[in-house]
Amino acid sequence: MTCFSRSLSMQSRIRCVRGKHVVRVYTDKHISNSDCIIGSQLSVVNKLAVSDLMLPNTILILQFVSCCALLGGAHMFGLIQISNITRETFAGFIPLSVAFFGLLSAGMWVMKEAPLETFIAFKSTTPICFSIIDYLFLGRALPRAKSIMSMIGITLGAIYYVNGDVLSNAASYALCVVFIIFACLEGTIAKDTINRYKMNSFSRTFLMNLISIPIATGLALFTGELSHAGKIEDVHGNALVFSNRAVFALSCSCVFGVGMGVFTMLIRDALSATSVSVVATCNKFLSEIVNYFIWSNHASLHGAGAVFFIIFCGAFYEQSPLRKGEVGFSKRSMCPCLPRYMVNKIFHVDSLARVGNVSDGIHDGNIELSN
Repeated sequence: MTCFSRSLSMQSRIRCVRGKHVVRVYTDKHISNSDCIIGSQLSVVNKLAVSDLMLPNTILILQFVSCCALLGGAHMFGLIQISNITRETFAGFIPLSVAFFGLLSAGMWVMKEAPLETFIAFKSTTPICFSIIDYLFLGRALPRAKSIMSMIGITLGAIYYVNGDVLSNAASYALCVVFIIFACLEGTIAKDTINRYKMNSFSRTFLMNLISIPIATGLALFTGELSHAGKIEDVHGNALVFSNRAVFALSCSCVFGVGMGVFTMLIRDALSATSVSVVATCNKFLSEIVNYFIWSNHASLHGAGAVFFIIFCGAFYEQSPLRKGEVGFSKRSMCPCLPRYMVNKIFHVDSLARVGNVSDGIHDGNIELSN
C-alpha cells in the first residue's frame, strides 16, 4: 500500500476536533495505511465468521450494536466526542445507512457463497465505476493516462480471475453484481452526505451504525434468519457450532468494524470516491496472504495470481484533481459532457437558482483538498 499512499495528495489534512481544540492532524498516508491494515483483517475475520456461523445479517446486527456500544461508551468516558446528532442529521443519514447496509449485507452473502478471492476480484472493478461518477457528479477531472492503465489492468485481472474460477456459481456472481451496485450508491451518497452535515468521524460512524440496526433487524426478520438464530441454527437449519475460531472471528469482526467505520469516514473526507475504492481494493493484499495460509477454502494459484495482479495494478492509480473552480457536488456543473440546457432541464437547475438552495455547492471547512 506504500506505493498508493505516496501517489495520493499529501497536502490534504483532516482535523479531528474535540470541543474547540484540534486534537490531532492526520495525513492521507496515515489514514489510508490504517484503513488498509484494519480493512484487510476485517475481510478475513468476516469470511471466517460467516463461514462458521452462517447467519450473515445476524453477524451484521452484532457488529452494528457493538460499534454503537463501544463508541457510546467512549463518549460517556470522555475519550471521544459524539455530537450534532439531531432530527435533521438522522434523517439525512438514512439514505447513506440504507446503502451502507446493502453494501455490507451483499458483501457478507458473497463471502458466504464464494471464496474471498471472488469478493476481492469483483470489488476491484468498483474504481472504474467511481471514476465515471466522480467526473459526472463530484466535480473531478477524468483519470490521467497512468490511472486509466491502472484500471485497465484491474479489469483484465478480474476477467482472468473469473475465467479460471471453478469454486463460484451463478448465484455468487449475481450477489457480486448487487454488491457493486450498492458500492457505487454508498460511495456516491457518502461523499455528499459527509460534506453536507458537519460532524466528526466518530459521530458519523455512530449515527450510521445506529440507523443500520433496525434495517438489518427488519431484513433478518423478513428472511427468517432471526428465527433460525433464536433456535441456535444457521440459515440452512443446521445446529450452530460455536468453535473457538468462530467466537474469536466474530469478536474480532465486531472490534475491527469500529475502527474500519471511523477510518473509512476519515478517508472519505480526504480522498475522492474513486481513490477510496482503490484503497479498499489494495488493502486486500494482506487479506489474500492471510486467507491463503490459514485455511484451504480459497481459490487456486491461478485465482490468487489474478488477485495479486489486480492489487498490483491498483497501486499505480492516482487521484484525479478537482476541475477548476469545483468544490465537489454541484447541480450546476454536474455531467459536464452533456449540453447545459439538457442538464438544467433534467435537474431543474434554473429553479434551484431562483430558490437559492444553499446545498448547490458543498464546502467542508475541515478539509483542504489540493488540485
